[in-house]
Amino acid sequence: MSNDLDITDSVLAELRSAADIVEVIGEHTRLKKAGRSWKGLCPFHNERTPSFTVDRDKGLYHCFGCGAGGDVIHFVRQMDRMEFPEAVEALAGRFGVVIPRRARGPRDDRREKLLEAAAAAQRFYAAELAKPASRAAAYLEERGVAPELTHRLGLGHAPDSWDALSRALSPAYPESLLIEAGLLQPGQDGKRAYDRFRDRLLFVIRDERGRPVGFGGRALSPANEPKYLNSPESPIFQKKRTLYGLSEARDAMRRRERVVLVEGYFDHLALVSAGIEETVASMGTALTPEQCEKLRRLVPRVVLCYDGDAAGRAASRSALSLLFAHGFSVTVARLPHGADPHDVLRQEGAGSLAARIAEAPDALAWLLDDADPSEPGLSPAGKSERVGAILDILQAIPDAILRHEQCARLSRHAAIPQDILWDRIRPKTGRPAPGRPGPASASAPGTPGNRAVLQGGEIPAGERRILQILLTEPEHNSLILGTLKEEFVTHPGAIRIISTLRKASQNREVVDFQRQIADLNEEDRLLVSGIALEDHPAPTEKGVEGLLKDLEKKYLERESAEIQRAIDRAEASLGAGADLADLIRAKQENSRRRMELSRSPRWKGN
Repeated sequence: MSNDLDITDSVLAELRSAADIVEVIGEHTRLKKAGRSWKGLCPFHNERTPSFTVDRDKGLYHCFGCGAGGDVIHFVRQMDRMEFPEAVEALAGRFGVVIPRRARGPRDDRREKLLEAAAAAQRFYAAELAKPASRAAAYLEERGVAPELTHRLGLGHAPDSWDALSRALSPAYPESLLIEAGLLQPGQDGKRAYDRFRDRLLFVIRDERGRPVGFGGRALSPANEPKYLNSPESPIFQKKRTLYGLSEARDAMRRRERVVLVEGYFDHLALVSAGIEETVASMGTALTPEQCEKLRRLVPRVVLCYDGDAAGRAASRSALSLLFAHGFSVTVARLPHGADPHDVLRQEGAGSLAARIAEAPDALAWLLDDADPSEPGLSPAGKSERVGAILDILQAIPDAILRHEQCARLSRHAAIPQDILWDRIRPKTGRPAPGRPGPASASAPGTPGNRAVLQGGEIPAGERRILQILLTEPEHNSLILGTLKEEFVTHPGAIRIISTLRKASQNREVVDFQRQIADLNEEDRLLVSGIALEDHPAPTEKGVEGLLKDLEKKYLERESAEIQRAIDRAEASLGAGADLADLIRAKQENSRRRMELSRSPRWKGN
């Protein structure tokens, strides 16, 4: 993927119009024509009865079983686990949409030079490893690493020399550039720069596009400290955002819908040697939030496979908190005490290592085994400490229901009443439960404060129906948009969608449905797909008029209650007569309008 693509709103609108969503989705599930839409089995979850609908004209899909939905770009991202620019570029190439390129600046040119230098260094190190007398090659043979794997992963050898790399890359790459790329160390007291990696087996660190950006070096001599040495931070390498092996593992991760996470380079080698291609490494340091976010965009499940010693188990516990916080489903492989994955590979074989991954228990089962809060003879204080450590990890789970279920399991295992445990990890944000109203707003009548009663929950039926008509029956749009006021609507997503459609209606050039909703975010597009693709009866003009009156009446009822609260506050505080009089007049006007609406027939559903 090119990083200089200029993906503008107009490019996205053109792409959504050009891409045939039925053709794209039809490659993943069989679709059958059903009226104006296409239906089939959902490719995102197992089902026997089709609940997946695709609308070619609107460019939308929605599953009424699992809730998946959106446009063609979102489908490709979800199905192929692609980043947004990657999905856009793939679809653009397929459907002939030209994406312009941004003008390159000096920083872009410098970055390309750094990438070229890193690639040239990787070729040099790989050539050194291929030499008959390579100490790194002998070391890999001793550890049982197959030459085919060595070549596939681009391993290399930094010779025991202070200037072998710098001589090989000059004069094509100036010394200052090689220092910036982390390949050379600056000299002291006016001396020349020297090679950073010397007498080391080298693992090439690649970005998500497979380009070398850095190296990890394993010392070949006990006297060469430290044992492992990584490239320093540079414009092309930020360790906290990088995972070793990710570019090679992406396809396998998509197929298996999981990632196996290890700590070090040889751990990665061991798992890949055992046929577990979906393996990445955090390069010997603690897992970071940035690495978790990168993985979460690709897979929903993680198998942790850290060392079996005390340090490895501590690292697993620390990683669990981060992984839970990012919404992963996690299992943890059990390794023999003191062993790492490469030890298991050499001592037990590839089949045993693969079995330990396949049979990895879920995270809580592993935590209970690791902490053992029910150990016979354990003191009450010791039990409390161990249970507390597990609760501290479970507290990171964002889903309150899942957190509660895990708490119930811990309660049964530790023989501690669940309410005592739940009190430690229940939500304490002070926010109302989803769909429940928050505290009353002090805003004046008629302001957006009255819509707080329904924010964040399901869209009320009347608002959902009016959105459905706007999205599917354009002949009624002028009546709706000319009558419907923003304050009549309570749901924030509905407000945003109606506002977007109102703006599009004022632009005579916008006739394509995807262009009408081009400004919506991904969350609102999901909402649109669910509403627009629902089966519904054809509306009548009288039905639409009744619906609009019903929405206005509900608004006036909310406003009346707000006015009454304001009157009560004014009377309790002996407020100014003029303010109280204004409030009373507002209530009278509100009552008059509600009486008018009550004499009209209510909305009956069409």
